[in-house]
Amino acid sequence: MSGSVKAVLFDFDGTIADTGRGIINCVKKTLAARGIEEPDEGRLRYFIGPPLVVSFRHLFGLDEDTAQEYVREYRVFYSQGGMYELDLYDGIVETLERLRAMGLTMAIASSKPGVYVQALLEHLGIARYFSGISAPEIGTVNPPKVELITAAMAMLNVRPEECVMVGDRFFDIDGGREAGVRTIGAAYGYGGRAEMEEHGATRIAETTTEIAELIETL
Repeated sequence: MSGSVKAVLFDFDGTIADTGRGIINCVKKTLAARGIEEPDEGRLRYFIGPPLVVSFRHLFGLDEDTAQEYVREYRVFYSQGGMYELDLYDGIVETLERLRAMGLTMAIASSKPGVYVQALLEHLGIARYFSGISAPEIGTVNPPKVELITAAMAMLNVRPEECVMVGDRFFDIDGGREAGVRTIGAAYGYGGRAEMEEHGATRIAETTTEIAELIETL
């Protein structure tokens, strides 16, 4: 492995855990409360990863204020139990163990509110692997992913050339490039290989176990 890599940043949804079931169920409940039925569940997969307000605006043509109302209603359903409808991806614990054994520091850079990320890391029993979380507070405007990545690097006291960002959506790859870090696209998540290739991921992992192997090639 190149000695220049000191830290690995992970997105959470679609990268560490498959959170789609809980997110989609809560979106459905939010829409139903507004009298909206969305028959195409595949379309709702767009909600997994991007800021919620972006997804509501993009998919349903809402203005900013209305989208924020939807987000507040969504979070009621989410905090009442929807957040725990998730599963760790196969092999992710082994990968985190391997990265730690390689002497790398890890942190989360996610658009999901930090209070949820912390609770879920503890719920899943993997909080011990991460030295910090860069994520927005509930009720604040979601910062661009580049800002979350930059804040995570400052938290870990590493330079861009010493850092790798791992994520499954183009927001992660674009944000990493803008922050000057190398990126690994998690093609097993919700963006898929085509999206990772289109946005120029430095490397692409088809499985969680490939992440550590790819970092060794950087």
